[in-house]
Amino acid sequence: MRILKKSVMRLIHYYSKAFKIRKAAFIYGQLFLILTIGVIGCKKIESSPFELGVGVADITPPVGYWRYGYPPVKSTGIKDSLYAKALVFKQGDEQGALLICNLLGIPRDLSRIIREQVSKEAGIPFQNITVSATHTHTSPAITEEFQKFIDNEVNGILVDSDETSYFRYLINGMTKAVMDASENRKAVKMISGIGQAPGLSFNRRYLMTDGKVRFNPGRLNPKTVLPAGPVDPDVHFVLFTSEDGLSFNASLTVFASHYVRGGTEFSSDYPYYLEENLKDAFGENFVSVFGLGPCGNINTVNLKDSTIENADRKVEKMGNTLAEVVKNADIKKKMSRPDFKVLSKVIYLPLQDYSQEELLWSKEGGTSLYPESSFFEQRRKLKISVWGVQPPLEQLRLKEAIPPSFFGDPWRLPVEIHVFKLDKQTAIVTMPGELFTEFGIELKKMSPFENTMLIELANADIAYVPTIQAFQEGSYEAINSRLAPGSGERMVEEALIMLHQLSK
Repeated sequence: MRILKKSVMRLIHYYSKAFKIRKAAFIYGQLFLILTIGVIGCKKIESSPFELGVGVADITPPVGYWRYGYPPVKSTGIKDSLYAKALVFKQGDEQGALLICNLLGIPRDLSRIIREQVSKEAGIPFQNITVSATHTHTSPAITEEFQKFIDNEVNGILVDSDETSYFRYLINGMTKAVMDASENRKAVKMISGIGQAPGLSFNRRYLMTDGKVRFNPGRLNPKTVLPAGPVDPDVHFVLFTSEDGLSFNASLTVFASHYVRGGTEFSSDYPYYLEENLKDAFGENFVSVFGLGPCGNINTVNLKDSTIENADRKVEKMGNTLAEVVKNADIKKKMSRPDFKVLSKVIYLPLQDYSQEELLWSKEGGTSLYPESSFFEQRRKLKISVWGVQPPLEQLRLKEAIPPSFFGDPWRLPVEIHVFKLDKQTAIVTMPGELFTEFGIELKKMSPFENTMLIELANADIAYVPTIQAFQEGSYEAINSRLAPGSGERMVEEALIMLHQLSK
């Protein structure tokens, strides 16, 4: 504002000398009008409160419902509940929603349905809503059966049992979380920060003595040389406080590491203990929302240590460690001035191809086409035509991908990237897929925002997104991927363009 005033005064001084007084007076009046409008506009922007709404809905299936896996197994209990948690932001005319669920992944149709309903009922633009998963392995199976449910709904052939099924319960719960958040918005302030949690996560891909790269080669394997990639110990967070700054309402925490727990009991894994710890500090009504950072090649297993820690103790330790980082780091940060904006962009990335011979082999078996283990053979079949955890390439072509426009062009998959700018130093980025951690590190290094929070597994279930180097190295994640090499790098490039656009 001071710069604008100085510029206007310089113009007035210039015109006063260059023209007669009457003309100068006219121009002064016009410039004064422009200045007045500018002041009113700036005051309006500055006075627009930054509002946050928080919504939580239980999405835990009943005991006995199928738990994730290939093949899926029946659940035997509930260690802790699964939730859909929503943050709805609004400042001035701009509003957006971030919904994160304790699920393995988010099928594209599930994201679409939630966003369509919320957009219709709450007025939040479809393109300003993103839906993500925490990749909890102790969560329900939402795969081929969900697609059948959606197809039946589209064709109008749902039966009474469908309306009382878990899928309807899930959709209603996810929608309710966002609607509740939209309806209970309040003016808030925010604290943005980054802490460190070294030693919690490990790269699970290792260079071996034979020159190859293997994923999970086993504890104390003498043939391991060194990890084939980095880890990211950063704990990104935003704490939202009441407008008077005296109480904390909610938080968003982002950290990059796979799940801890296995077994047949439903559990939200370490984000559960993250919230419980923060509730102890900030009150029972506090809501902790956890976003999973890029961890396609990261887990919690230290292969250099022979000790196998009890899963219950380990998951509690991990959640508590993250909570302590957030609590200890926030006192060093000051309140920021929010400046909320949302950008969404859809790019079209090439799918991997397969031959008719591969397609036939994946369905009927026979002599292996590749010299690899039976485990990798099965993963390759799952990628091509057999529906396991994520839709295979054949299904993606049928339901989601765009056919080639001309011979020789690849099938392409729509991939959506979201960027939420919270203030001049904080931005949230969401992308689909299990991204390699290198993408998060590179994005943060190049981003104009000091606290850039990249959340994976958003809006489509497309399996692993390795780096070009990892594709060349091969092993599990590369075999199990869907997009062509270079796709992850392209996603980062587009996100950086969007981040720089919002930083101006």
